[in-house]
Amino acid sequence: MSASSHMTRQGDWAMRGWAMAKWAAMFGALALAGCSACEDVPLANKAIDRFHAALNAGQFDPIYAGSAKDMKETTPQPRLVALLAAVHRKLGTFRSGASVGWNDNINPAGHFITINYQAKYEHGPAAENFVYRIDDGHAVLAGYHVNADALILG
Repeated sequence: MSASSHMTRQGDWAMRGWAMAKWAAMFGALALAGCSACEDVPLANKAIDRFHAALNAGQFDPIYAGSAKDMKETTPQPRLVALLAAVHRKLGTFRSGASVGWNDNINPAGHFITINYQAKYEHGPAAENFVYRIDDGHAVLAGYHVNADALILG
């Protein structure tokens, strides 16, 4: 065996090792992200339960007070309180709901989880979208969007 073919085989093994290390790093990152989602989704769902309980009780100001700075920087308190009052007045009491999808995102702005939620209210269904900032094991409301026929037609 010549010296050059021996060097080529060593180079092949080095490239394979590098490729395997790259795949291992990517798999490790995905595994860690998966573990994060396993904790974040139930955390956000509990926060959604608290949101609906406060909404049913007409506690709109405390919802705003407990929201993340992201919410407070983009939505003045009177606007969110008016939106929540309209949701409560037009849709009625929250009855039940379920998560229909989520996205767990860590980026330079922070750690966020978005939950798409199908809700059943006293006066009809609603599609809700919750954005929570995850800080120190707490889900803090950073965004809320709602779409329902009863809000427009009722």
